[in-house]
Amino acid sequence: MVTVAVVSSVIVAAYYVYQARSPPMKPPGTFLIVASANGYNDSASQGDQSWPVITVQKGTTVTITVYNADVQAHGFQVAHYSDSTRETVAPGKSVTITFVADTAGSFRIYCSIFCTIHPLMQSGELIVL
Repeated sequence: MVTVAVVSSVIVAAYYVYQARSPPMKPPGTFLIVASANGYNDSASQGDQSWPVITVQKGTTVTITVYNADVQAHGFQVAHYSDSTRETVAPGKSVTITFVADTAGSFRIYCSIFCTIHPLMQSGELIVL
């Protein structure tokens, strides 16, 4: 009887830990970036290509949610649009930024704090047409 209670408690605890590490739902019209041990949206598997790439029309309101599935904190910035604000995303947490893409061009999406996988999180790109 005690064994069943202990096993049940462990299963319930594991469920809540898993739920805390699940990415948030992505509302329609928004972008979700997952930071993990493999970079942003598995950028480690993309080689020298920019990844992730977000393409929008000039004048679009852009909402990006960054979820951290890793065990260490990660930063998040979009050149030109969030240069003055360094977003830090704690493990198991998410941060959402919203801005109007009012300038055409290509802008880097990158991790703004040093971490063990920092080089894998430097090559994202926002393309504003």
